[in-house]
Amino acid sequence: MTTADRVRTAHGTARGEEVVEPSPFADRSFRLFAAGNAVNNLGEALYATALPLLAYRLTGSLTVMAWLAATVPMSMLLAPWFGVVADRRGTQRLILYGLLAQAAAALAMNVLLWQGRPSPVTLFGCAVVVAAGGVAYRTGWMTDVPVMFPHCPARARGTLNSLFLATTLAGPVLVAVTLPLLGYLGVLWLNLPTFFAPLAVWAAAVRPPRRSAAEVRRREPARLRGVWRETVADRRIAVTLVLQTVLEAVCGTGLTSLVLFELRQSWQLTAQQAGWVVAAVNLSLLSGNLLVSQRERLCPRMLLPAAVAVRAVSLVLLAVPLWPLFLASLVLGAVAQGALLAAVVMLRVRFLPQAVMGRASGLMWLLTGSAALLSPVVIPPLVQAAGPHATFLVLGVASSVVLFHLYRARTAWTATSEPA
Repeated sequence: MTTADRVRTAHGTARGEEVVEPSPFADRSFRLFAAGNAVNNLGEALYATALPLLAYRLTGSLTVMAWLAATVPMSMLLAPWFGVVADRRGTQRLILYGLLAQAAAALAMNVLLWQGRPSPVTLFGCAVVVAAGGVAYRTGWMTDVPVMFPHCPARARGTLNSLFLATTLAGPVLVAVTLPLLGYLGVLWLNLPTFFAPLAVWAAAVRPPRRSAAEVRRREPARLRGVWRETVADRRIAVTLVLQTVLEAVCGTGLTSLVLFELRQSWQLTAQQAGWVVAAVNLSLLSGNLLVSQRERLCPRMLLPAAVAVRAVSLVLLAVPLWPLFLASLVLGAVAQGALLAAVVMLRVRFLPQAVMGRASGLMWLLTGSAALLSPVVIPPLVQAAGPHATFLVLGVASSVVLFHLYRARTAWTATSEPA
């Protein structure tokens, strides 16, 4: 029996609109893999928090902050190519080379910062390579989650997403604690060794399986147009793709940069205080994610519209110039967004055919990454033209449009078809 066949016969069970799977923590291999992945994510969280704050200190520009943050969605433009490599040649090289590219670019950035004040263009170039290496690494392991953990693929993917959010929470906390002692450059140096944690797990033989020559020949990729048709043929995938695209465009890196900018500019918080607020938001994001990923049953027909409605209301409330309400809205919106993220990734793993997992994921990342690029492109000019309060209102109204789409697609979740 091939790995693809094993996945087909062990994708969990479905009960009507629900997905039912056991906990992945019963699997020792999953625990080891999750540990290495979590250490790597912790470094990413340190980097993602410290870099925009350093950019603010060096330039005082929201545009520079937004474009440094935009390197992540920009790197998603490479996702279809990485997906083709994953489906055609396997994922091992993507994981190894992705991690090494990230480490090399992070090292170069730190050396340049240590030598002086590099230009924003130089920082941007290093950040692009770090982000592209991260996309290659994630494409690799995400593609083969159903193969590595065939008895609980959706919950394994959802749990890894929850661990990502947990480490994202720990990152700003560590920045807030270590920044007064180490400075921005010292915090960025802490990120460097975390790229090697997944390699240690790899050395322990917890890795995606190597494809046989027969499997490689059989899974030679078709045209991406055909892969796209196969991807959206399942209405459940199409529905979640629209939801995630809008979520990335409205609540992407541009919104994150705007919130950080508001914390520093309007609310006059120090960098350390802003780090604690980001930590509180990430804790809320994790809470919403855990509420979904650690449940044995997933019921998307009720969950998705409720979470979208809460997210839209929270964005509108950010426009009210009251600090307690601003903070409460950040927390409330993060809980809803965490729940949406968990549901989307779990449903994608559950209903995408494994034979096109890499290419389909790459195409979807291309779409959602392109949508996320709208965020840093549109939000800074909108803030300059209308102010931050009006910008929050516009974002809230834009996100509420998804509710109409979910209402029209409410019958999709009664489908009982199994993954291909």
